[in-house]
Amino acid sequence: MILASLLLSVSGYCQTVKYLSSDGSGDYTTLQQAFDAVPEHYSGGKWIIKVKPGEYYGKAVLEKGKDHVVLLGQDPYKTIIWHDDYAGSDTKGPKQAIIIYADDFTASGITFRNPHQNIREMPGENSHSQATAMCVLGDRVSFYNCRLIGNQDTFWGRGNGRIYFRNCYIEGNVDYIYGASTMVFERCTIFSNQHDSYITAASTAEDQLFGINFIRCTLAAKPDGTPDHDGVPFHNFYLGRPWHNFPKVVFLHCKEPSSVYPAGWTFMGGTEPCIFAEYKCMGPGAAKDRLTKREMGGRQLSRQEASQYTVRNIFSKKTYHEYESDWNPPKKCPYKY
Repeated sequence: MILASLLLSVSGYCQTVKYLSSDGSGDYTTLQQAFDAVPEHYSGGKWIIKVKPGEYYGKAVLEKGKDHVVLLGQDPYKTIIWHDDYAGSDTKGPKQAIIIYADDFTASGITFRNPHQNIREMPGENSHSQATAMCVLGDRVSFYNCRLIGNQDTFWGRGNGRIYFRNCYIEGNVDYIYGASTMVFERCTIFSNQHDSYITAASTAEDQLFGINFIRCTLAAKPDGTPDHDGVPFHNFYLGRPWHNFPKVVFLHCKEPSSVYPAGWTFMGGTEPCIFAEYKCMGPGAAKDRLTKREMGGRQLSRQEASQYTVRNIFSKKTYHEYESDWNPPKKCPYKY
């Protein structure tokens, strides 16, 4: 039986509720159908799409103007949205599994996955490796208790908007968190699944005060010596490398394993870093245990500098000229399944 949309009055405004179910018991069977049904410039509060447990294969694009969408799952281990396209494939259209152009998008309790593996044909080389699971161009986009899983280029903050992750799990290897967006990952687990991985590749705009920021996150990786999917034993990974000339990446109060390269950071294409920094990180891979200064431009923030790295301040309108208002996302997802 198809479930009709519900109009619920919550906190003084209405919200429309729709259901996505792979077995046909909801309003839609694919995420693209659900996104297509969202009206442009919706003024009825939040447009909530509740995703029933199951696996949903297919690409989806939420177009610009379809704002205030909330995508809710009950359990990220049981609610999986995925596609396996990659750069260099014969398919037409965007290669990213999910693309969010809209503003004020929220996701909770869902796994977004692109399982395409980047197999190295020669040492140091990849073949058909870019396989993005999630690409965001909108502003004020938030993820709670979500899992983003891939290999190369798992998450792309493609625009200059603000993106917030809380209690999420992000996995990948080559530049798997990258782009120009202002991003905050708070209390997340960041897992590197291949030797010589790079967590970040920031392309921050020159006049943008903040880039990619990790606050109280846990950096994790495969056990030393474990074979990668291409047979190379896993040993170490980098915190990041620059993409274009003004990257900004900071790790604050994060747990770092011994598999972090002592240098911490490395270069790409001859570009030089603007801000590659850490502050009071801990664990055997933290810079304070071995070095007072990372190589390749990495350094420790001063206490005064670190005080500026709060979610409220990073996302305030003063940090970039394109932001018209402040944004301080809640610590917990305000919507329940």
